[in-house]
Amino acid sequence: MKSVFRSDYYTEKEIVKHFALNKKTSELIEEQINYENPDLKLNIQEILLNGIQIRVINEKINPPFVVEVEHDFPFMKMHFEIEGNSKYTPKNNKSLAVDIPDGHYNLFFLPKVKGTLTYNSPVRKSVEINFTKDYLKRVFGEAFSEASSSYGEALKKDIPFLMWQQSKPITPILHSIIQDIINCKFEDSIKKIYLESKVTEILTILFNYLKNKSSFETNIEEEDYLKIIEAGKIIEENLKNPPTIPELSIITGINQCKLKQNFKRVYRKPVFSYITDLRMEKAKKLISERGFTISEASYEIGYKNPQHFTAAFKRKYNYLPSQLKKVANF
Repeated sequence: MKSVFRSDYYTEKEIVKHFALNKKTSELIEEQINYENPDLKLNIQEILLNGIQIRVINEKINPPFVVEVEHDFPFMKMHFEIEGNSKYTPKNNKSLAVDIPDGHYNLFFLPKVKGTLTYNSPVRKSVEINFTKDYLKRVFGEAFSEASSSYGEALKKDIPFLMWQQSKPITPILHSIIQDIINCKFEDSIKKIYLESKVTEILTILFNYLKNKSSFETNIEEEDYLKIIEAGKIIEENLKNPPTIPELSIITGINQCKLKQNFKRVYRKPVFSYITDLRMEKAKKLISERGFTISEASYEIGYKNPQHFTAAFKRKYNYLPSQLKKVANF
């Protein structure tokens, strides 16, 4: 499996990369890739499992950064653009254009990749998960066609597929799983099992979306959609003291009724539930990864009373936040 990248931004002008994605292996293979010149500073943590390739990319560039790309294998990918943006423009009829803005994601299948990648942000952080048909069949077995819905049908017919015509915001639950992948501290076989389970968890969530896609479709005008995305970012940046719906309405310039309706369509939950989910996920990480006390985590995410936080956490996860301390100290 070979990929070719061509760009005037590369010192060599052309970089050829060989992958062993379709090679059956019981081992986990890791590689750190670093590349630097005056226009590009790139770090890639690449992890190869059995039929899965995970790439955690940190990149600083001099935009616009344009790369000609070509793969000699079918491309099955989940792409999460945590920071920055990515745009693929095809040069053949076996591909589709894929545009993933800041904080968005998509799932796609491209039988043949030959086109242009454009990055317009000076800083990028993304997680890309590539996988094979054999991996999908191994994990989902006989239920694969039913589980994968229209995606599985596209694989059968060898036609390009894009889960969302307009890439969707990374939801709190997906963001949490991605962070689990990035921050995984396990080693060797345990790390392999853990990462495979996380990839399978993401695919299960996305296939469920596909199966019930009609209920998730937004049908929102572009201008209103961008305002809702802005609202989501404002909430994320002000979790300790998030704006009220009236305040958010004024800031984004969208009336309260439309704000509440469209927010639920885009993020698949009401504003208050979205805030609670983000707060609880942040609290989990503060306690388990950074050693915060229950009171400290409670205050950091905007709860004045730790008991109120503990009750909300228990309702959300069905266990007490104090149990995170026990796991962290295990």
